[in-house]
Amino acid sequence: MRVFTTLLLSLAFASLASTRVALADFDAGLEAYNRGDYKAAFEQFKEAAEQGDARAQFYLAESYNGGQGTIQDYSEALNWYRKAAEQLNPEALDKLCSAYFYGENIIRKDEVEAAKMCAAAGRKGKAGAAFLGAYLYDLGKGVPADAKQAAELYRIAAESGNLDAQEILGSMYFNGRGVQQDYAEAAKWNAKAAEQGRPYAQYLMGYHYDLGRGMQQDYVEAAKWYQKAADQGNAGAMSALGYLYSQGRGVPKNEAEALKYYLMAVEKDETSVYAPLAWAYYQGAGTQQNNAEAAKWFRKSAELGDSNSQYMLGYLLEDGKGIGQDYAEAAKWYRKAAEQGLVGAQESLARLYFSGQGVQQDYAEAAKWYRVPAEQGSTGAQYLLGYILESGKGMPADTAQAAKWYTMAADKGDTRAQLALGYLLADPKNGKPDLLTAHMWSNLAAANLTGSDRKAAEQQRNYIASKLSPEQLRRAQQMARDWRPKK
Repeated sequence: MRVFTTLLLSLAFASLASTRVALADFDAGLEAYNRGDYKAAFEQFKEAAEQGDARAQFYLAESYNGGQGTIQDYSEALNWYRKAAEQLNPEALDKLCSAYFYGENIIRKDEVEAAKMCAAAGRKGKAGAAFLGAYLYDLGKGVPADAKQAAELYRIAAESGNLDAQEILGSMYFNGRGVQQDYAEAAKWNAKAAEQGRPYAQYLMGYHYDLGRGMQQDYVEAAKWYQKAADQGNAGAMSALGYLYSQGRGVPKNEAEALKYYLMAVEKDETSVYAPLAWAYYQGAGTQQNNAEAAKWFRKSAELGDSNSQYMLGYLLEDGKGIGQDYAEAAKWYRKAAEQGLVGAQESLARLYFSGQGVQQDYAEAAKWYRVPAEQGSTGAQYLLGYILESGKGMPADTAQAAKWYTMAADKGDTRAQLALGYLLADPKNGKPDLLTAHMWSNLAAANLTGSDRKAAEQQRNYIASKLSPEQLRRAQQMARDWRPKK
């Protein structure tokens, strides 16, 4: 047992002595290197490197790489860089990161090795390597794309002041890519990059202030940052700045200025301005009213899936404004918008099915598309859905359901619904008549309709009145005087 213990102690002392020698050799080598005695430095580094000192291995690689104190030998340099890197020497990892990323001397460009070395060097605090590693993980070069790993490495680089990394990290927090979306954190990094003149970061700063994301809403600040980005050619900022001018937010309202920025943005293929341009031409905002131009831009926006633009294109096609009238094409675009849930488009599509314009007349399909607008309070849709249900066109007649929809519309003042509801309530085929309420609705309709519709309402009112006693008629007329439309 004593012999074994003695052996262990001997080995420990030998190892300690070897480490001290290696340290002494490295320190002596570094001293010689700094005074320009590269040959002496080479000898000292070599001795320490062979004993496993990672720092010495790196400097020995540097000596071979630069031909300092020995003949230049890229193979030996690579050998010692790798040995140092295996011990996670930051300088060696950084060197190999750059060499594999760009290709250097005898090292061919190798994104697989670069990703490995750059990530390791970055986590050892090498900002440049961290950025290169982040780039490789971000784009999936040499490694599977991994936005989370990329964000971690971008942060290391950003915290060391790398401007590119700050800009990218800001956008990652802004969009929640590789990190949990955090507008406050995004604003912190975007501000750093924006203040140093990066246009995309300036655009995002405008957005932060514009919508109050990550900071207090401030349209003046938003306009300031959008302007800075727009001046550098950022198309998104041009679009956003145009909108602020159109609304007078943070800047004086100026529709001509808004149009100017929209046109500048569209020249840079900024698709977000298609719809604002269309509305400007349609409304004559900042320019002469021009339905043909409006239709052109509504079509471009509609083709990108914007439901409001699809609806407006359908409307212009249906009415032949600025474009050839085409009911079938109008129905196509109404359908696209309707399927995205746009209520106005659903009602317009229902109208075409009801009238058979551009599509085969189909009352059942009309009822289907009228239902959602009716449920959301459109009195026109409520009336026409009631009409289809009462008449039994395309489906079994259902006067109870018809009365329900007529009532909703009549309560809000729709005179057609009031007239139809008066008729339903007076007709004994629909159950026990409610003549007082029927007279009230007919009376209200007669007071507000015109032409032949008014005459029909008056005849209906007078017929119902003939069925009432004087007291009942007085009460029915009082009900009409007391009636107020529901909001």
